[in-house]
Amino acid sequence: MAGCDAPAAEAGPPTRAGSLSVFEAELFYQAVGVGEPVVVVHGGPGLDHSYLRPWFGPLAGTHEVVFYDQRGLGASRAVVNAASLSMERYLTDIDRIREGVARREKVTLLAHSWGAIPALLYAMERPERLAALILVAPVEPGSRFREQTDENQLARRDSADLAAIDSIRGTPEFAARETEAVSQVFFHVFRGTFADAGVADSLLRLSLHERTARQGPLVASLLMAPLQGLDFWDRLGEIEVPVLIVHGTQDPIPIEMVQAMNETLPDSRLIRVDESGHFPFIEKPALFWSGVHAFLQRRPPEGP
Repeated sequence: MAGCDAPAAEAGPPTRAGSLSVFEAELFYQAVGVGEPVVVVHGGPGLDHSYLRPWFGPLAGTHEVVFYDQRGLGASRAVVNAASLSMERYLTDIDRIREGVARREKVTLLAHSWGAIPALLYAMERPERLAALILVAPVEPGSRFREQTDENQLARRDSADLAAIDSIRGTPEFAARETEAVSQVFFHVFRGTFADAGVADSLLRLSLHERTARQGPLVASLLMAPLQGLDFWDRLGEIEVPVLIVHGTQDPIPIEMVQAMNETLPDSRLIRVDESGHFPFIEKPALFWSGVHAFLQRRPPEGP
């Protein structure tokens, strides 16, 4: 494992940025703030950390927030094949970020959306390396609620968004996987997961990395193919670290799913965020961060 830290030209909290060599990949990371580290696992699959970065200032005021781009996405380079883009590699990447950037024996993971899958698997496979887990709008670790989720997503689709997506996908720019065109498609997809689409219109700005735009679908398909049918509801009881689940009551992912998850996990707390969808840190930031900070403060700091 090799790594380097370089100062980032950015005003605000102290920032470290660099890369780590891990098997067939170079993982880009950015650590913002000072304090106990929280490693952020972004969603997707096939996205990068850029959609989260603008909203995490409140956490960087009290903790060191460690962002990284999953392999093959964003500024993280990787060999794009099934061996490199496996869940086992994803869990190893979290470990290397823990060791090389957070520099702790144990870390807290904060995972958004699909990021809950690698985060939960990390908690099961490497429990001795995890201090706590924060799941934000998590996807389901199985298929019990798939039909309800699909129905909710269909009901939330706005005809204007669907028309915009179709229009953009028909352009030469999207065919060439240009960053702006791909980012705009994701904007219209995400817009339908907000409780208030007006909030997305006024606040949500996406600018995905060119590598994400170019090869995100291939990375996602290679990663997800072996995970088809994956269901580990019956393993959630193995996770003994404290878990916080934060979920918007108007998220297309049904609240009943996260309630079941909360009841199954041995040490879990659920915060339901009213008038919020899949991005509660954008729609209801004050409530979101007060809950996250309260959860983090109830735990003693981890040693180096």
